[in-house]
Amino acid sequence: MSFVRPLYVVAALVLLPVPFCPAAWATSIASRLAEDSAVIQIGEHPLEADLIREFYSERAFKPAWDGNSRQRGEHLLDQIRAIAPTEGLRAQSYTVPEAAGADDRDLLISETLARFARDLSIGRVTPSRQVGGMGTEIRAKIDSATVLRDLAAGRDLFATLIPVQPAYAGYHRLKVALSLYEKLTEAGGWTAIADGASIKPGMEDARLPAVRKRLMMTGELAANQAQGKTLDAPLVEAIKRFQARHGIDPDGAIGKQTLAALNVSAEERLRQVAANLERWRWMPRRLDGTHIAVNLPAAHFELVRDGHIDMAMRVVVGDVSHQTPTMATTMTSVVINPTWTVPPSIATREILPKLRKDPSYLASNNMRILDAFDTDFEKAQGLGIDWSRYSKFPYRLRQKPGADNALGQVKFNLDNGDDIYLHDTPKRQYFGHIFRALSHGCVRLERPVELAKMLVPTQSDKLEEWVKDDTTRTLKLDKPLTVYLMYMTAWADEDGTVHFREDLYGHDARLKTALKRRQHPQQPQVSQEPAKR
Repeated sequence: MSFVRPLYVVAALVLLPVPFCPAAWATSIASRLAEDSAVIQIGEHPLEADLIREFYSERAFKPAWDGNSRQRGEHLLDQIRAIAPTEGLRAQSYTVPEAAGADDRDLLISETLARFARDLSIGRVTPSRQVGGMGTEIRAKIDSATVLRDLAAGRDLFATLIPVQPAYAGYHRLKVALSLYEKLTEAGGWTAIADGASIKPGMEDARLPAVRKRLMMTGELAANQAQGKTLDAPLVEAIKRFQARHGIDPDGAIGKQTLAALNVSAEERLRQVAANLERWRWMPRRLDGTHIAVNLPAAHFELVRDGHIDMAMRVVVGDVSHQTPTMATTMTSVVINPTWTVPPSIATREILPKLRKDPSYLASNNMRILDAFDTDFEKAQGLGIDWSRYSKFPYRLRQKPGADNALGQVKFNLDNGDDIYLHDTPKRQYFGHIFRALSHGCVRLERPVELAKMLVPTQSDKLEEWVKDDTTRTLKLDKPLTVYLMYMTAWADEDGTVHFREDLYGHDARLKTALKRRQHPQQPQVSQEPAKR
C-alpha cells in the first residue's frame, strides 16, 4: 500500500484541472495574506496572519505542507498538542478544523505551529499590570518565520523549540509541579474538609481523619500516620509544613486560614501553577547578571549576583488599597537620611483627621508645611490653623530626616513614574508578621543599611556614621541596577517543594479568566516583529 499511494497522488495531480495546481495554491495563499487585517477569518477559525506573512513571503507564497510534507505538518500538530499540557497550555487551542480546504489548511498548520511557539516563548496573554505582568517591552522577541522555516526544512520540533522557551530554573521546576497537580487532579483531588471551630494541638476532632488524608496527598504526612482523630505531634508537624508552604503562621493549629488553604482544590492549584508559568514566559530571555527581585505576594526580596543569591530579606509591600505595581525598572541611587514629601492622598486621608484632634501633630512628628508659611514658624508646624475648615489638605507637607521619618534612614531610588521606591521604615515590628501587605505602595526593607553597604561598597565604612547624623546624602550607584517587582503566587524550590501564596491583588483571577478566554486567537497579541508585506 505504501508503494501505491505515491503513484495515486501523482496520477491525481495529472488529471486535476488547472486551478488546483501548486501555482494556483500559491496565488490563493498570497490572496489570503494580502488582506489588510491582523486576523483573517477562515471559516469559524480566526487566523493570526502576522505570524506567518514573512514565512510565506520568503517562499513566494508556495504551500509549506503539501505533497509529502502534509503528513509531517499533521504530525507536528499532534506533537504540539501533546506538549502543550506539560507547559501549562491548552491542547485544544492548537487544533485545526478538518473541513478546511488544502490551501487554507496549509495556512492554518503554519499559523498554529507559529502561535504555539509564540505562546510557549512569550505567553498567550499580554503582560499588563492587571494580570501581574511588567509590560510587553521586557519580553523576549520571537521570530516566527525562523521557527517555521526550520520546521518546514525538517528540523526536529524539540530542537526548534528549546531556544525559544523560557530557560529559567524556576520555570522548569514549576513544570514539575504542574505535572504533580495534574496527576492529583486526574486522581480526583481531595474532598473538602467541613468548616468548624479551630483545632489546636492535642485536641480531638472528627474532621482530622480527612485532614490526614488531605496532607498525605500532597506529601506533608507519611502514609503510616493515616489514622487518628487527635491532633498529635506528627500531624502538628505536617500541618506546620503545609502552613510554611502556603505563607501561613506555622503554629500547627488548624484555624480558619489553614482550613481555607487545605480546601483549595487540586484543580484550582493546577490553574494557579499554569498562571505562574505564563508569568515566567513574560520575562526577558535572561535576567541581568546582577539584579534585585521582589516577589510581592510572598513579600520577599533577593539580591542576585552571577546567579547566586547574595542577600535575602523580608519586605513589606502595598496593601490591597495601595497596591505595589509590578514593574521592571532600575535603581539609580541611595539616599541616606531622606526627607519625605507626604503624598496629597495621605495628607488628606490620614494626617488631616489627626490634626483636627491634635494641632501639634506636625510638630511632634517632625513635619513642616512647605512654601505657605516660610516666615511663620508656628503655622509652618500646623499650629494656629483651624483644620476643621478643610475637607482636603491644602498645603505641601514634608517630614524631616530622622529615625521617625516614614522612609526610615535609607531610601533606594527607582526610575519609574509611579513614585515607587525601596526604603527603610521605623515600623520594624511589621517584619515579624507573616502577612506583610501593609504599606502605601512602596517596598519597605528589613535590612536597608546592610543592602546600602553592598550596593555602595566604596562608602560602606562611612554609612553607619552618616546614618546617625541626620544629614541627607545621595550616593550614586556605579551603574543602574535592574529591579524586578514580580507577582508570583506559585513557585518550587530546588528540592521540589511547591509554595503557594494568596492572590493578594486579584491578578491571578484576572489572568486565569484571560487564559481561558484565549482558547482561540480571537484577539491577537501585540506583534513582536514588524510585518513584511
